[in-house]
Amino acid sequence: MILLLPVSRFGVTYEVGSGRPYSRLEELLCRMIADAGQPVTLAHLREAFQVHDRLLIEGVVTLVRAGWAAMNLGEGIVITEQGKQTLNAGGRPQGTVIRRARTSIYMERVCGLLERETQSGLNVRTRRDLLQVMSPADWDRSLLAVRNPRNSLSIGQAQGLLSHRAGEWIRWVAEPRMQTKANEFVPVHVDLASRTVTGLPRSWDPMLSEVLLREAQERSEEGAELSPHEVSRLVSQPTGNRPSRDGFTRTAMLPLRHDSAALVHDEDEFLGAAARIVEEAHTSVLITVPQIDAEAVRSWEPRLKDTLSRGVRIDVLWGAAVEGQEGDGAAELKRIAAQTARGSVRSLRFNTRPAGTVSSLVVADRQQGGGTSTGTAVVGGLPLLCESARSTRVLPALVVSDAGVVAQIARAAAGWWAETAGEEFSAATDRWRRLASGWDQSARTVDGRPAAFPTPQPTGSQDRPRETDTATVLVDADCALLEIAARTEGADRAGAVDGVIVRAYGREAVNSGRPALRGAVAVHLQGPSWEGPSSLVTEAIVGGA
Repeated sequence: MILLLPVSRFGVTYEVGSGRPYSRLEELLCRMIADAGQPVTLAHLREAFQVHDRLLIEGVVTLVRAGWAAMNLGEGIVITEQGKQTLNAGGRPQGTVIRRARTSIYMERVCGLLERETQSGLNVRTRRDLLQVMSPADWDRSLLAVRNPRNSLSIGQAQGLLSHRAGEWIRWVAEPRMQTKANEFVPVHVDLASRTVTGLPRSWDPMLSEVLLREAQERSEEGAELSPHEVSRLVSQPTGNRPSRDGFTRTAMLPLRHDSAALVHDEDEFLGAAARIVEEAHTSVLITVPQIDAEAVRSWEPRLKDTLSRGVRIDVLWGAAVEGQEGDGAAELKRIAAQTARGSVRSLRFNTRPAGTVSSLVVADRQQGGGTSTGTAVVGGLPLLCESARSTRVLPALVVSDAGVVAQIARAAAGWWAETAGEEFSAATDRWRRLASGWDQSARTVDGRPAAFPTPQPTGSQDRPRETDTATVLVDADCALLEIAARTEGADRAGAVDGVIVRAYGREAVNSGRPALRGAVAVHLQGPSWEGPSSLVTEAIVGGA
C-alpha cells in the first residue's frame, strides 16, 4: 500500500565562522605596541610580560600575519593603521572568517520529524507529480492527514541539521522561513504482510514505521493496490544503510571538555547548583519551567531581585500555569519587574501567555579570567517556579559548563522565545543568540588557540574516538525519538543506548499524547566517563514521574 506523508519545507540561512579569536596575551601585545608610540623590541616585551620568548614571538608573528603589526627591520615592531582602527573601535582582534550558507529542512507533518534536504536523498513529490502516476481516487485513499499542526521551525530545532566544515562553528541562524505548507509529499510503501515500510529516511523510521503500519491496516479494505511498476515509480528504494544503534538523531556529537559536566542526584544539591548559577551570572539568566505558580515565584523573589539589582537581565519562559491559578504566576513576575525597573527599562522579561514548553532549565553567563565569557546550565531537576509541581521532578539533573553544549541549549531557548505568541521578545532572542555564538566560538579554542578536539561526528558514527567524552543536545522531535530508543532498551538490551541521557522534561510531557514535544531538551553523554548501558541511563530517561 502507498501512503503519502505530507511535509513542509523550510529555508534556513545561517553564518558559520572559522579561524579563532586572539588570546588575551596577543591582545595585550597589540595594545602595548600601539601605546608605545615607537618601535618595540623583543627585550621590551620580555621585560613587560615576563613570559617565555617563544610565547612572545608566536604572538608577534600572529599579529603581523593578521596585519595589525609590522616589523621595521633594525628598529622593532610597530602598530599598523588597521591595528589602530581595531583597538580604537574598542574591539578585541578577531582572526575569523565568516561564510554565509543556506539549506532546506523538511518537517513531516504527522510526528514533526526533521531532515535536511541534502542529507538522505529525501524523495519529495508535488501533487502534480504524483497524479501522473496515481489516479485521483488513489491519491485520496493514500493521503495522510496532518496531525502535527506546527507551522514553524525554531532555530534550536534547525541548528543540529546545519552543515559546516571541520573547524567551523555556527555563528548566526536566521529564523527559518516556511516555503511549502504540507503541500509536498513523501510516498511510502507499506507491506502489511512483511510489516516493512519503504521510502522513509532512516532517521524517521523508528518513530513513523509503527504509525504508518497502523494507518495502512485501517485502510487495507479501502481499495486495490497499485502495481509493482507504479510503486517503483513512486517510492525511492532503500540505500542499504541500516539504522545505527544510536539512530534516534542525526545531531552532531560535540567534544565534551574534561570535568565540565556532572550529575546532580538530590533536591538540595540541585537547588544549590541552580542558586549558584543565578548568583554568579554576569549579564544574563534564562529560566525555563513547564509550569508556573505564584507561591514559587514569591519564594524566589529575593534571589531574583538581588540578581536584577546587579544589572543582570533575567528571562523567564514558562509553559503553562497551574490549574486554577491562571495568570497568578505571571502577575507576580510583572510585579517584580515593575519594582526592579530602572525608569522605563525592565530587566526581567517573561511571557504573559503559555508558551507550551516542557523543559526545566537554568542557563547563565559568567565571567572568566581575562574578561572572557562562558556559560553554565542546569538541565532537568525541579521546576523552580512551580511549588505545586515539586513532585514532578527529573533527577538526576545535569550541571554542564562546556561552552559548546551550553551554546546549543541557549540557541534552542532563543528559538522558543522567537516562537512564543503574543509578545515581542526580539531583545531576549537576540541576546541569547549572541551569547550562544560566542560560546560556540570559544568551544573551538583553548586559551585562544585551536582546541585539540576531533571534528564533531554524527551520532552513531563508527569514527567516534572512544577515548573522548562527547555530548549530543537533542531538541523537540529528537527527544520524541529518544523516548522510542528508551522503550527499545527496556524491551531489548541489544538496542540499548550507550552512555547517559539526561532530559529536562518529565514523564507527563512524554505521556501527553501530543504529536511532537515542544520546548524539550535532552543531553546524551558518551565516552569513558559515561560508560553504559547503566542504571543511570534508565533513571535519567525514565525517572522523574
